[in-house]
Amino acid sequence: MRPSFLPRLVNGPLFDPVVYVRILNERKALLFDCGHFEGLAPRELLSLEAVCISHTHMDHFMGLDRVLRAILHRDKPLTVYGPEGITGKALSKLQSYTWNLASGYGLEITICEILHDSMHITRTRADAGFAETHRSTMPREGTRVSADSRYTLDAVILEHTVPCLAYVLKEPFHLNILKNAFAGRGYLPGAWVGTLKEHIFAGRMDELIPVDTHTGIKEVRVSQLREELVTTTPGQSLAFVTDIACSRENLAALQGPAHGADMLFIEAYYLHELKDHAGARGHLTARQAGMIAGMLDAGQVVPMHISPRYHDRLDEIRAEVDAAWRGASEPGGSMG
Repeated sequence: MRPSFLPRLVNGPLFDPVVYVRILNERKALLFDCGHFEGLAPRELLSLEAVCISHTHMDHFMGLDRVLRAILHRDKPLTVYGPEGITGKALSKLQSYTWNLASGYGLEITICEILHDSMHITRTRADAGFAETHRSTMPREGTRVSADSRYTLDAVILEHTVPCLAYVLKEPFHLNILKNAFAGRGYLPGAWVGTLKEHIFAGRMDELIPVDTHTGIKEVRVSQLREELVTTTPGQSLAFVTDIACSRENLAALQGPAHGADMLFIEAYYLHELKDHAGARGHLTARQAGMIAGMLDAGQVVPMHISPRYHDRLDEIRAEVDAAWRGASEPGGSMG
């Protein structure tokens, strides 16, 4: 199965955790955390439709200025998700610059401040000097914060001495095109295959789309093409977990939304020899990260946000994560 989410740990396992996720065959991408980064090209930043901030410590938030600089002249809007307090802090960043020459800029930014039972939504525009243009509040049940035809986004409120969000990105289902079925029905590969996928994801099954065939272009109903050419499998899922205390409350909150993630990006800041120090600062050890991965039944684990003190001991970090992940069934007291 070709994955629909193409994630990249931009800074590698050390330093600020920044994960860039490109959506296959779409000019869309999401950024999970936004500290210091150098490894993203302007064209990649221009594809961003959302920036998902875990919390506003500097190493997770300072890069928003760089994103803004790259996308300032575009008309496509950007959504910024974050924990309690993100609205004031993001607006302060945006309004700290002088915008007297921005009257023709069409960029709109929507800031979504995620609370336990509600989400505050604030819109602001470049041509208004990033003054607040609209504010609303919507009730929130469960962890879902966004959904479109290609993915859903969940945010889980966890504790890191301050509220800190973990995110789960999920594909509703995965489409598999049976290319060996084309010839017997006279179909030719072409751009219409992408159109077919878009219609299926959007549920527009009764519409006709133009299809390239050996005898020319024909209008064929989406429902017919789906039956002839498409199978579905469970969708891909990706979880991003960083800067959390290894508490029973945090682990219980993660269990539902992040369980079964195909890929888990998780901090492994210290070796377990410093577990007391990690606990005092609201971080995970490599062993704790691995045991959480086992608890969540993650398919693949990517340790990140490793302390620079371990720059020459990365193999030890990875070994500790891997041993705990593969050996874990239920987290116990030894995680603390």
